[in-house]
Amino acid sequence: MHQAKAVFKLLKDEDLVITFNVLEEIAYVGLSAIYGCRGFKLRDRVRKGLNEEAELFLDSVASLIEDFHIIIISPPNDFTMLLKAIRSYRLLPADAAIAATCKHNDIRKIATFDADFNRVDFLEVVGELDDA
Repeated sequence: MHQAKAVFKLLKDEDLVITFNVLEEIAYVGLSAIYGCRGFKLRDRVRKGLNEEAELFLDSVASLIEDFHIIIISPPNDFTMLLKAIRSYRLLPADAAIAATCKHNDIRKIATFDADFNRVDFLEVVGELDDA
């Protein structure tokens, strides 16, 4: 979360947006890290109720959205854009949906720690840490 806040401070003069699927991914990765499991094991753990750490994590994500006035946007309703992004940029579907959403909304700058977005020719990556 600290790294994300640092990147957002770099973009303080920009209009910030996020897609719902990115929020879902943030929640899943965070809960997976907190509980040390994924998939059905994580589902079963969450069904029992969230622990204090999980509650604090989700609250911090909500605060981040609110504090930086981030607008939640929807992906395009065009499956061919998703397929084109998968093929053109060699992205997994979740990342391809992000790229397609950026293209659809004429977004040219993306804050991410995922180096896969370096392959997307119309996006300038801000905050990338991962060399994958």
